[in-house]
Amino acid sequence: MKPELKKRLLERMFSSPDYIEEFVGYLEKAVEGLHESLDWFESNPPSDVDWKNWHISDKPEGWRIKAVPNFERMLRSAKKGLENARKGDYQVIEGLTGSMLALSRDMDVLGDKWMDYVPKDIVYKFGENLSVADQMASNIWRTVGDYWKTPESILKENITGPIDEQELLKYLKPDEEREKIF
Repeated sequence: MKPELKKRLLERMFSSPDYIEEFVGYLEKAVEGLHESLDWFESNPPSDVDWKNWHISDKPEGWRIKAVPNFERMLRSAKKGLENARKGDYQVIEGLTGSMLALSRDMDVLGDKWMDYVPKDIVYKFGENLSVADQMASNIWRTVGDYWKTPESILKENITGPIDEQELLKYLKPDEEREKIF
């Protein structure tokens, strides 16, 4: 696919309500996974370690106090942002996705020692879905806010994540059909 066409299609995809809806789905699965992980640990506390004496940042309690409210607030904002994006207003989604990029700095105060005692498939539901949501948030934020460092940055999969060119074709306009070159 020609780079110029691919760039246009990526911009359409990353700012489309469909892509934003997919992002919201991953964020929702991450929040569910976080709740499941916390609930599992609290229902099955380890008996072989003195976890009650851990620093609060390493306990589920710290996550319930600091992380859960942040993630739930982000999810509510994401749903509102999607609703607004469907109407052509990207202000909420731009703000949310920009905030998500800063979240990792805010989460630095939390340890994840408790997660070592939760089955990996439950923890991965949180971590893997959050990772995908973060990548998508970055793509959305850079696109709707026009924050790409260079016009070519959107073409770099080490920045955007893997791109399926066949998936991009659904964002073609009828007059662009002749531009398709693979």
